[in-house]
Amino acid sequence: MNLRVELLLFMTGWGANHFSTLLVVYRKNLGLLPPALGILFGAYALGLVPGLILAGRASDRRGRRAVVLPASLLAIAGSAVLAFGERGFGVLLAGRLIYGLATGSVMSPGSVWVQELSSPATGARRATLALSAGFGLGPLVSGVIAEFAPAPMAWPYVVHAIAMVAALVQVRPVPETAPGALGGTATPRGRRGLGRREWRVLAELLPVAPWAFGFPAVTIAILPGLMRALVGRPVIYSGLVIATTLGTGVAVQPLTRRLRRRGDLLGLALGALGVFLAAYAVAVGSPALVFAVAVLLGAGYGLVMTTGLLEISERVAQESRGTAVGIYYVLTYVGFTLPFIEALAAKHVGDAPTLALTGGAAVACLLIRVAIK
Repeated sequence: MNLRVELLLFMTGWGANHFSTLLVVYRKNLGLLPPALGILFGAYALGLVPGLILAGRASDRRGRRAVVLPASLLAIAGSAVLAFGERGFGVLLAGRLIYGLATGSVMSPGSVWVQELSSPATGARRATLALSAGFGLGPLVSGVIAEFAPAPMAWPYVVHAIAMVAALVQVRPVPETAPGALGGTATPRGRRGLGRREWRVLAELLPVAPWAFGFPAVTIAILPGLMRALVGRPVIYSGLVIATTLGTGVAVQPLTRRLRRRGDLLGLALGALGVFLAAYAVAVGSPALVFAVAVLLGAGYGLVMTTGLLEISERVAQESRGTAVGIYYVLTYVGFTLPFIEALAAKHVGDAPTLALTGGAAVACLLIRVAIK
């Protein structure tokens, strides 16, 4: 049964991330300037954050299944709207907001649902694997479709919507697992939200959580744009770089079983090294070196994300876990503000020095995390 929920998470992750590859298409076909593309990229987060928090809390009260199924329908609607993106910026903005809300509403309760259907030792890893595979494969598949399909702004979303419908049909028979929903009433903890212990867990994860998506943001939203003029097929190149990043996040998951709650330390170290290497790749203008960067940043992403989910599963009571996972995901998505910060700083000091400073910030967070472990 957990495989069916994992497939739904996979499809949700696919839809969340393939827009990144299509930014090049929108710039070419619609003439959208970088500020407009930045707004579209960030609009997703405006829907995502309330979705993560509200859906996580609702799933503690009403059940994982009761939240995930309607949220999946909303994701299908979001892809349907985005399929009409050729009509302009307003349609794309609406679609991004809808899909962001849907993604958040599937991710937090869906991840907890997978953990509760799995063994304690594998649940966090399985949730990360499903999302990472979707995040990584989506840009690659949509990049190929956009490169060769007759309607590059429509077909990637049509294909995703069809796949999402198929996954939703498969997940409908999966049983509920939330304690409050199974008992018919919410637990006392579910009513009042997180307690002091749960907030402490989240506070201890604060120095590391934003890097879970901060690291891949470098290869998703920064490096492909900087290397665009140096490659022949920028859409395919972007898709391959993103797929390498998130595919590595999947590949390192066996390490999390051995490292347990120390995995985020190695993840921060590898990620920091990857950002420093990104600075060098930009300085010398090497599109090929970006793939080595993608491996390091992907490893950092996979280790940091899974370790955080594992720590929550071990230290937070089940009846509050949906809320805690939702807030943790919000902290991780703070990392997607990195492209905007980088763009502002690069105007003054340049792209390569800004990336080097970012690597230094990651090292500082690693030292803080070591001190509070």
